[in-house]
Amino acid sequence: MRRIGWLLAALLLAGTASSPAFGLSQSDLDKVQREKAQMAAQLEDASDEVRAAGLVLAETAARLPGAEHAVDVAHGRVAAAEAEAAQAQRETDAAREALQEAEVEYEAAREAVEAAREARASLFAATARGSELLTLDAVLASGDPQKAVDGLTYLEFMMDGKNLAVEEVTLARREAANAENAASLAQTEAEDAEAAAADALAIAETRYTEAQAAQRTVEQLVGQHEAALAVAEDAREDAQSEYDRLEAESERLADQLRRADRDDDSGGGSSSGGGGGGGFVVPVDGWKSSDFGWRRHPIYGTTRLHGGTDFAAGTGARIHAADSGKVVYAGWSSGYGQLTCISHGGGLSTCYAHQSEIWVDYGEHVDRDEGIGAVGSTGDSTGPHLHFEVRVHGDRVNPVGYLPSCLCR
Repeated sequence: MRRIGWLLAALLLAGTASSPAFGLSQSDLDKVQREKAQMAAQLEDASDEVRAAGLVLAETAARLPGAEHAVDVAHGRVAAAEAEAAQAQRETDAAREALQEAEVEYEAAREAVEAAREARASLFAATARGSELLTLDAVLASGDPQKAVDGLTYLEFMMDGKNLAVEEVTLARREAANAENAASLAQTEAEDAEAAAADALAIAETRYTEAQAAQRTVEQLVGQHEAALAVAEDAREDAQSEYDRLEAESERLADQLRRADRDDDSGGGSSSGGGGGGGFVVPVDGWKSSDFGWRRHPIYGTTRLHGGTDFAAGTGARIHAADSGKVVYAGWSSGYGQLTCISHGGGLSTCYAHQSEIWVDYGEHVDRDEGIGAVGSTGDSTGPHLHFEVRVHGDRVNPVGYLPSCLCR
């Protein structure tokens, strides 16, 4: 049993320590605390091991939906990041292809410039030599007009050829410069695309890491839940035995109240006449935290009777007699802890459990609204509160019908 206690303590500590990693909002954390408090209230008559297991079950059950949603969100973000990274890679590939094409065009343009320069070099030389030999004076000095015309035509042809060659080289150089600029731009675009792809890949890796962490959180919660459930299942028989023991204690108390009622025919001077119907005063200044009635066990699924109404109040808060009567029980009573019961006559009695102090003695007469003790957390209790019971001929009934509808003092 000590091993089980250590296991549950470790689970509770793990759950508390890992809480910030779950990414829960404050409202989510408040919900977790409310569900743990509700679980604790429902298991106040259970063993320490089952109580601890119940707290783990309540916390993991409350956290799991949020953690599973976080996994779904993380997976969606991973898919989006992967799609973005894939698109960035495609753009990078396209930019690289464009760069290669631009480089090929630039190289072809550069080679065209060289070819044009080499192809026209001889023409430039020939033009220069022809211009020296076939000067305008020589052409005009010719005595043959036809030869003069032919000479001028040849000279014009040579000059036109030279001009054309210069234009071709100039055009080739311009095209080469344009190709070089295009290649430079393509290089910049390719580098930008590669940087964007690297950024997208880094984001995708971050999203994948987040998804892994979210999945580990879910697995951790599931593991804690299963471990706590296993502990609770191991204690199922002990829990049922404890409940049976407490019910037997309640029945012994009922027998004692019945005997007290038979022994005291005077009815103890009850001002309510034993009728109920809102005739009692609220026994403590607090708020109703738990109702009378049958409860479904939060772990085992069995039904159990919660035989009173609980009022949350601070330790030491004054407990008042709901009506005048005779103290027929004042002392320790197993799961009830420090307990006081008052007979109001006519088979009607009230009981006040989990007290930190009892201020009255057995057989003492108390007046309506008189202080009889202080709120505590003795017996099977998970926190300071008053467990208030109304019994008719020893049997537990719903106290609310005997109290003011506002449940206020």
